Amino acid sequence: MIKKILFKSSTFRTIYSFIRFLLFCVILKRYKFLYDDNSVNIENLDLKSLGYDNEVKEAPGNYFKKIRDYEKKSLIKNGLKIENIFNMFSGNRSMLIINPILSLSYLNREKLKVLSVGPRTESEIFCLIGNGFRKENICSIDLQSYSSLIDTGDIHAINFNDNTFDVIICGWTIAYSFNKVLAASELIRVAKDDSIISISGTYAKEEKGSITLEILNNLFKDCIKNIIFNLDHKYFPKNVSSKHSVLTFVVKKD
Repeated sequence: MIKKILFKSSTFRTIYSFIRFLLFCVILKRYKFLYDDNSVNIENLDLKSLGYDNEVKEAPGNYFKKIRDYEKKSLIKNGLKIENIFNMFSGNRSMLIINPILSLSYLNREKLKVLSVGPRTESEIFCLIGNGFRKENICSIDLQSYSSLIDTGDIHAINFNDNTFDVIICGWTIAYSFNKVLAASELIRVAKDDSIISISGTYAKEEKGSITLEILNNLFKDCIKNIIFNLDHKYFPKNVSSKHSVLTFVVKKD
């Protein structure tokens, strides 16, 4: 109960998340990557079927090693920069996709099974706990992890049964997929009928990782029962550099 109250504070989340990052990632070196040197049959992985760049000519082992080295360096290097600490560990950006769900006052948050996809740090999980979702009902996957709260997993092959989750949040992840259709279908597969999916990305013109509301709508259009909230990058003033696209909807399954 005390942590639930404290997790409502972005300042507390920042300090708590950052200290845990220092302990588990930097000091204890518990960093792990889904497809690392110890992965079983990594060289037999089909990159295209997993949703990765089908233009890659090198062996999967080398390909994922490059991704791992880049992601690990990016996480630790950026996480240790003073100017990045609040943005990376406060969870405030995650609240952009959590807030639309909180507006649904009829939801019994304590009983909902939640999946967080690509949280990067623990702060997103602490945001969920601080807003009434139970820790034991929250699952989280990311290609990389330093935390027992985040399992290594791949959005293109989510390791959960069909119709498992009542709520799925996926921020700034699907935009980086080379097979967004596959990634979207996996999110729908593990979602229950009438569940809530809240998904987002940043618009950065033609840069990799850029996504628009139109793209998000098209990815899920056959599975949208009701739209709860949407935000188009076009709504932002021209002088705003970081423009987000957000789509929150009720899932319709056959």
